[in-house]
Amino acid sequence: MNHPTLRLNDGFDRTSPELAGAVKKLQELLNKDGFGLVVDGRFGRDTDRAVKSFQREHELDDDGVVGRFTWAALLDAEPSYTTTLAPDDAGMLAELIQAVPFKTAIDAAAERHELPVCIIGAIGSRESGWGLRLKPQGSSGTGDFIPRPYPTRFRKDRLRPDGRGFGRGLMQIDFDSHEFARSGPWRDPAANIDYGARVLAANRDFLKPTTALKGDRLLRASIAAYNCGTSNVLRAIRDGRDVDFYTSGRNYSADVLNRAGWFCGQGWEWATHPAQRIS
Repeated sequence: MNHPTLRLNDGFDRTSPELAGAVKKLQELLNKDGFGLVVDGRFGRDTDRAVKSFQREHELDDDGVVGRFTWAALLDAEPSYTTTLAPDDAGMLAELIQAVPFKTAIDAAAERHELPVCIIGAIGSRESGWGLRLKPQGSSGTGDFIPRPYPTRFRKDRLRPDGRGFGRGLMQIDFDSHEFARSGPWRDPAANIDYGARVLAANRDFLKPTTALKGDRLLRASIAAYNCGTSNVLRAIRDGRDVDFYTSGRNYSADVLNRAGWFCGQGWEWATHPAQRIS
């Protein structure tokens, strides 16, 4: 069950009375954890202090915002993901058909790298449409044919002389950035999926101690870095910008999370052992 995001002043008649029931549920759950709140459906200062204390106890961002990670901790469950995409979205259903043959590899990568299955599904969707947007279509196709202005030690021209794009395989591993995309088995779908999951997990493991981000913020930053690199994410944070500022369309992590909610609705939530949580 999805719960609304709650914050200070929710549930009051002057703000959002429709959220009073959810605030009461929040207060009841906090009281079960030892907080002596009046269950009145009003997210006031006492509830705000209790939420922040609970978040600190559970190593979450103590921002007082009750999002999916705080709800999950309160309910002793795994975080849920929401989406604006319709369950019968034709484009997503077409991608799902393409992704299903790789589900075993996706589950294995999710468990190995402690990631939600739906996030891997969503990145494959955003990057390649699970092969539908590659040339040629399928796991051995490539994408990103935009010329690049500067040569590297791996290429002298603005494009690859072999006519292939810079993004390699289902998870679009970048030719310039990863040796795997130059000489590794990137055409092997299981290897490509695992490598993409490894990159995302490495972003998480780097950003967590470097930035002290937790919960939703760490998840979004890790996903954004998959597209623009950790250095650009750190630059965005330093300059007070959204973590998506340097990503394609400036919406990469937001779009991936929206797609993750759709995959979650298809049952793509957690691997066999649901201990994976970016926190």
